[in-house]
Amino acid sequence: MADPTATPSPPPMPGPNDPFIPISDRAAFLARVHFGVTIPLLVLTLIPFSARVYIRIWPTWRVGWDDWLICLGFLSSITSFLLLTPEMFTTPRLISFLAMTNAIKLAYLAVPLWNLSMTLIKTSVAITLIVRFRPLSTTTRWWRPLLLSIIVIQIIYFVSNTIYTFTKCKPLVAAWDYSTVGGVCLTLHTDLVVSSTGSAINIGTDILVSLAPMVAVLWRLQRPRRERILICCLTGVGLLASGASIAKAVMVGEWSPDNLDRDSWALATSIGTWTVAEQFIAVFGACSPSLKGPLERLLGRWGIVLMNGEQEVGFMRVVGERGRGEAGCMMYGRS
Repeated sequence: MADPTATPSPPPMPGPNDPFIPISDRAAFLARVHFGVTIPLLVLTLIPFSARVYIRIWPTWRVGWDDWLICLGFLSSITSFLLLTPEMFTTPRLISFLAMTNAIKLAYLAVPLWNLSMTLIKTSVAITLIVRFRPLSTTTRWWRPLLLSIIVIQIIYFVSNTIYTFTKCKPLVAAWDYSTVGGVCLTLHTDLVVSSTGSAINIGTDILVSLAPMVAVLWRLQRPRRERILICCLTGVGLLASGASIAKAVMVGEWSPDNLDRDSWALATSIGTWTVAEQFIAVFGACSPSLKGPLERLLGRWGIVLMNGEQEVGFMRVVGERGRGEAGCMMYGRS
């Protein structure tokens, strides 16, 4: 018979494959929402991206630096999306410590890829605007400095945030393996400050690259109003990326040390969804001008005519001044 006065021994620590970390009903539901949102968004993004690639390589090769950058940015976005997938558990369950560690590690590595993706996409957009609207560099003083500043800011943020990501924990493995002995990381408050700074930069640059062509060019063109509205809608798609970035920033703000009742896995799932959505929407916005010609033809079938005469598919390029200081435009691509 056991001695009732004996001190009970502590329960054994669970092994790496022992199921003991719960995935709540809410986290599972948000994981299903994640796939229900991001996969259709990926398919939709492939449409303008494919249209852009098509008109730049056929019938003649006209691929520029901006096209290479958007291709790399889209590839980084897809890779980031794939790295976030292992943390999406679509049914409530208990997962092992090893499964949790692997999911957190891949999600952690998705952060610099997200940063690289957004830098490549916005640099591509800025280069497109500089090259296609070259005369604005002489007629609008703020045009070129603004776009170059966006590029520089994005690159500086990418480098500094990447350095922070890979140096905030010593050793680095402590960032995702909570069993690391002697691991030291910067505080959660520091993470929130860095994340908030990045969100402010991304929101600001999203708005600038979306509104700049509207303010400087589109409403000065000698084009029918309905055509200009269509172009503004296409170039303004990037503003939706700002909305995704704002939503993500709100979610990250809930990850505070004072919020002890939070469902961490559900919150991480929501942040992952908005992160992927932000990247895909940014690519969609960068490539959406390639849809101008197909949309005009589709609207024409419904009796909505935006302009008379032949029109080509592609990105607009200002080729000179015309009339009373209004910018003329030229479309290149396939009719």
